[in-house]
Amino acid sequence: MTRTSPRTGPGTNTRTGPGTAPETAAARPGSPRAGTARLVGALGAALLLAGCAAMPSTGAPAAPAGSGGNTQTAQQVVVVAEPPKAGDPPLQTVSGFLDDLVSDEQNYQTAKQFLTPAAAASWQPQEQVAVLDHVDVSVDTDDNTSTATRATIKVKGKLLATLNSRHAYVPVSSRGSAFVEKVVVTKGPEGWRITNPPKGIVLNQVDFARIYEPVNLYFPVARAGGDDSAAASALAADPIYVRSHIDPLTDAASALLGGPSDWLAPAVVSAFPPDSSLGRARVSVGSAVGDGNVRFEFGGAIGAKLRQPEECQRMASQLYFTLSEVPTQQAQQVGQPISSVSLYKSGDPTVSCEADEHTNYSPFQAPNGAISYFVDAQGHLESLDMGVAAPTPKPVTGVLGPSNLGHIGGFAVAPGNSDQVAVLSETRRELFISSLTQRTVPPRATVTSGVNGGLSSPSWDDLKTLWVADTNPAAPAVKAVVDGKLVPVAVNGLQGVVTGVRVAADGARIALIVKNGGNSSVQVGRIEQSGTADAPQLTIDGLLSVAPSLSSVKSVSWYDGDSLIVLGQSVGTEPGLDTAPGLSIWEVDGSSALAPAEQLTSPPYGTTVAALQQDSSLQLGVRAPLLGDSSGAGAAKEDQGKVYRFAKNQWSAVVKNGDSGPHGPNGPMPSYPG
Repeated sequence: MTRTSPRTGPGTNTRTGPGTAPETAAARPGSPRAGTARLVGALGAALLLAGCAAMPSTGAPAAPAGSGGNTQTAQQVVVVAEPPKAGDPPLQTVSGFLDDLVSDEQNYQTAKQFLTPAAAASWQPQEQVAVLDHVDVSVDTDDNTSTATRATIKVKGKLLATLNSRHAYVPVSSRGSAFVEKVVVTKGPEGWRITNPPKGIVLNQVDFARIYEPVNLYFPVARAGGDDSAAASALAADPIYVRSHIDPLTDAASALLGGPSDWLAPAVVSAFPPDSSLGRARVSVGSAVGDGNVRFEFGGAIGAKLRQPEECQRMASQLYFTLSEVPTQQAQQVGQPISSVSLYKSGDPTVSCEADEHTNYSPFQAPNGAISYFVDAQGHLESLDMGVAAPTPKPVTGVLGPSNLGHIGGFAVAPGNSDQVAVLSETRRELFISSLTQRTVPPRATVTSGVNGGLSSPSWDDLKTLWVADTNPAAPAVKAVVDGKLVPVAVNGLQGVVTGVRVAADGARIALIVKNGGNSSVQVGRIEQSGTADAPQLTIDGLLSVAPSLSSVKSVSWYDGDSLIVLGQSVGTEPGLDTAPGLSIWEVDGSSALAPAEQLTSPPYGTTVAALQQDSSLQLGVRAPLLGDSSGAGAAKEDQGKVYRFAKNQWSAVVKNGDSGPHGPNGPMPSYPG
């Protein structure tokens, strides 16, 4: 089958195509990163291709991550590059070169045949990937230097994003920017050839979604004073993209060894020495059917570190969780999951270690089962086991605050087994830290605000740091509690006031609800730790806008390692209108711009959304449904105070009005630990 480029007018090659649909999982909707790129590649996708030869491969494609090892076979399209044709004029020469950039050829050797020898030697396809809304190719009619042996061709479109040399996605803006490259073509003995190709790779967004696979790299969190032992269990996700049809396992491993992205680097460390490399080694999964082990042999600086058991375990864990997300196309058995990673020292197999899902290092929340919590009509905290079909509310027995606490105004239960819980007074002016079983009154408030309603609902990370926003107009701030001590937090580049916080389980990233004028938006920043372990200093930096189409955000929760679920209204919704907000899922790296954010229905007049942060593609940890409530203005009296869960693609009430009666002004605020 041959790809044919649609032409729109004389001298123009416009390369566009339809988008892709998101993937869904059983317990809750699937990650949009998992769905954006992974669902394109079956035989039907061949109809989208234009310019190269496309044919089914002889084998079946790897099962999508998160498929649970489904071995159902389907033909996979391999896009074969085509060399220049004799007699091709300048326009077709440039168009053919761009068409070959979407091929499944590893080193773009055929594409280089469209270049002059000098240009082929200097062109660096790995330097960047420019992602455009579409790619227009036309003769530059304004070029006065054209001759019988020289012509200029314009390549243009709207630049949506780039992948940098470290495979990290870099969004341009919510609206994109103009992309124009003037490509000079000269005529020689072999015909027309390009002398100055565009920088790196140029693709439209549809080809990008077909070719590139989203993968998370995992790095340990950096701790104040350089003490990483306290962060032994915390791995932060660093999303990148790799070519899915070439060698994604090797590309992901190489990217991991190369270190974190520039954005995340100040918040994490790597167990691998700087400038580590796989060299010419390729990554493969188990030589025998059913063997999901990935084996590495390292010499040099990495091999030397293998003699340190803790460092060896950290390196193996980083590789295990990173590679577990990659489609195992190199596996003997299609869809065979990676079960472990083993590291050996070259020349000395007695120096080794292994990591699997039971490693001490983890990118998902410390397990509390599927236990969630909510505030009942009397203002007390109750628990709900969302792992059962018909959960029954159970009162929390601990003394969470003084007798004058009133209705709980907000809360957060710490992940893990510490039983710690932070609660706000009814006035949301004081925050107390207690435990779910404590029998004595907390001695004093740990955090206070100067005004009623000043404190936001708090949030814990897996490092046992508590985060809360103080909206006091006289001194708005983000505050943290580390080992029981209040620590001020600097927020660089902030425009507006932080009214809500939700920290990622890893403690390296935090989602902020920011109010600026009449709008409230979601921004994500990295958490940088400095100072000493006894006197830590915390800074939120590198703020990124995550959901640009939302202007009235009410609640946000970490959905998995690289995405958020947001409850809010779209830009253009008239402020004050009595309309119900909607739910949508957004990638924290900004890549939702390439595909519409996944939209979900929300409970009627909801004010809260909660997810148990897990990574659906790893298939590890506890599966738990989304939670919501119906406490917003406009909710019918019979709906006030209901707690909902999302199961079988619909919301159903698990706590009804009759179960606990009318609620206070803040509603039940259902939440998982975190």
